[in-house]
Amino acid sequence: MDTLSGKPKIGLVLPWYGLDTAGGAEAHGRRLAESLCQAGVAIEVLTSCGRDCFSRQQGNYYPEGTGEVNGVTVRRFPLRQDRGESFFRAHPDLLAGVERPGPESGHPAIDLVAEDGLFEYLQAHQEEYFFVFMPYVWGMTVWGSQLCLERSFLIPCLHDEPWAYTPIYRPVFNSVRGVLFNSGPERHLACQLYGIDAAKAAAIGEGIDLHWQGDARRFRQQFGLYDPFILFAGRRDQGKRVYTLIHYFHQYKKDRPGPLKLVLIGKNLVRMPPAFALDILDLGFLGEQEKHDAYAAATIFCQPSAVESFSIVLMEAWVQGTAALVNAECAVTADHCRRSNGGLYFRDYFEFEACLDLLLSRPALRRKMGALGREYVCQHFRWEAVVERFVEHVYGPREVPAEETSCPP
Repeated sequence: MDTLSGKPKIGLVLPWYGLDTAGGAEAHGRRLAESLCQAGVAIEVLTSCGRDCFSRQQGNYYPEGTGEVNGVTVRRFPLRQDRGESFFRAHPDLLAGVERPGPESGHPAIDLVAEDGLFEYLQAHQEEYFFVFMPYVWGMTVWGSQLCLERSFLIPCLHDEPWAYTPIYRPVFNSVRGVLFNSGPERHLACQLYGIDAAKAAAIGEGIDLHWQGDARRFRQQFGLYDPFILFAGRRDQGKRVYTLIHYFHQYKKDRPGPLKLVLIGKNLVRMPPAFALDILDLGFLGEQEKHDAYAAATIFCQPSAVESFSIVLMEAWVQGTAALVNAECAVTADHCRRSNGGLYFRDYFEFEACLDLLLSRPALRRKMGALGREYVCQHFRWEAVVERFVEHVYGPREVPAEETSCPP
């Protein structure tokens, strides 16, 4: 990125940041920061001292101040203990005329996450940066972006969820300099909800690490699992529809007795009736290599969530050549399947049953779909391509040096 000299550096603003920070948006933000840094883009992360939204009760997990994580400079500010009343008193003009959710609402936009030091830093140093805020839902994004509108971009990680319909977000999406989306359907949803100017809304995608090579045999030997199985990976809760998947799988096994298993990996405990113990295996949180081994070993990967802005786990499964089954209610994952031909999608149990019948009975079809899924990821979501799109939409089209435009001798 030798054409970026003299440009403002990127200030990536997230509520939490770290190697052991859980959450899809947080993982996306970390890999984006690392990839920008590796590409030669000047970048710093501005974040809190907290670990993640799952462990905020622990308070300040990381030390305050400036440090480095995988080569990326990280500035940390303490977590605030109130709901930001001093901040709102100091900035009554922000989003004037928009009703702010009350403290009793539990709305994430009221929770600033970090102390005022972060917001003071944004204002004092805004000429040095283009700030990129993610995700959309937290107060750090809502209020921080308003302090430096002409310097602010948004990576919203927007879902079709109740928070998204709150009136407070419409002016946020419309007032920032630009909005960068993880997928076309996410961009479409934002245009529907907030009426944003299409000219400043770009779908740049997420990057996927392509170097992982899963070992199916190693996974099966490690866990003694030699039957065909459906794999679910990710946060295990009703928001991700994991209990819907468990219910559908249980019904399928009643209708179609046989050796098929369901394997769950990821964080959070799963409440499961003892009767499911033989057919549903909860392996908990796995290391990165074990996770990719699981993708490679799976007969089918299932992503039942209806609220995704991209779905990293779906892409990771495709990288290992595994056919997918997704929820048709999720515009994003269904769109990925249509564009790639790498998977099928279901709207109810009967479609789930029909999709499983087809995929389980057609191994050649599964292999072909998995190969098409991998091709789709490699073509569109290499980190190098995502970084190029990011740079183009934040800084403008890249200036091509003369030596790149001339014909070689």
